[in-house]
This record gives sequence, structure tokens and C-alpha cells, in this order.
Amino acid sequence: MRSARSLGLVRDIVNARGISQAQLARDAGLSYAALHAWITGIRSLRAGSLVQLADGLESRSDALRQLAAQFRRAAERR
Repeated sequence: MRSARSLGLVRDIVNARGISQAQLARDAGLSYAALHAWITGIRSLRAGSLVQLADGLESRSDALRQLAAQFRRAAERR
């Protein structure tokens, strides 16, 4: 699956959301080289790859929610 919209979404995540390419690749269980190739348009994105990226972002989101909950609990104890 290669479309300007998909490539744009991946670029937006990396550029505007403050997540490095290396971190996004780790979160999604992908290689940095593959992610970089998609962002630069060298390789085509497939639907399965987009699902992996979504899973990686969801896992990061879950981790951030857990961290926020820990901060709230710590604040309540003070």
C-alpha cells in the first residue's frame, strides 16, 4: 500500500509528534531501515505495516497513560 496519504501520516508522526524514527520503529517492532525507507518513499507501505505502526503508537500511549496515573497517585500521597 503506497499512497501519499499513508506516507504523509508516517512523516507527520515522526516530525510533528516528537517521536524519533528510531523510537517509532522500536515501539512498532520494525527496523529503523524499513521505517526510514517508507518515510523517504524508497519502499512501499503495506496495510500490515500500518497496523504495526498503529500498534506501536498504541503501546506508547498506554505506557504514557500508566506513567500519568503513577504521577497522580504520587501527588495524592503528598
